[in-house]
Amino acid sequence: MIKKLDTYYKENIFNDLKQKNAILTAGDKAIGFNSLTVSWGGIGVLWGKDVAYVFVRKSRHTYSFLEKSDSVTLSFLDEKYKENVLYIGTNSGKNEDKMKNANLSYTYDPDYDGAYIRQATYCFKMKKLYSIDLPYENLPEEIKTQYYNDGDLHTMFVCEIRQFLVTEEYNELH
Repeated sequence: MIKKLDTYYKENIFNDLKQKNAILTAGDKAIGFNSLTVSWGGIGVLWGKDVAYVFVRKSRHTYSFLEKSDSVTLSFLDEKYKENVLYIGTNSGKNEDKMKNANLSYTYDPDYDGAYIRQATYCFKMKKLYSIDLPYENLPEEIKTQYYNDGDLHTMFVCEIRQFLVTEEYNELH
């Protein structure tokens, strides 16, 4: 079970986003929750706050949950869940209960009115602070060609990290 411990994030966020199985979850009890896999983003300090920033395309079903709620989590799962995470990343919650079909589940936090992935090794509980659409006209031509030929741009979401949750196993190894 994941819980708050007296530990800090000690990993390499670049490697974790590229190599580990990260799932972003957005929503609240009133609208429900939806998740997607993420590999673009980072962690830093902005406006005097510890923040994470993630990029989500408007075409993704989770985008509407990000628009309607301030509760966002970023859950990292162990390698043994690679296939489960792949399912989350390749199927839409618009047409099915993809969490159930991926054999994953949410843990709801009523104090936060948000949810994270129960099977996560560690998780960032966050509050959405700001979002901005990437300005297509200002992007380098090579980026436009490689990522945005279809016009489906990303929106950057800046989220304040409110809490870092880890499993006891994670804490013991770090």
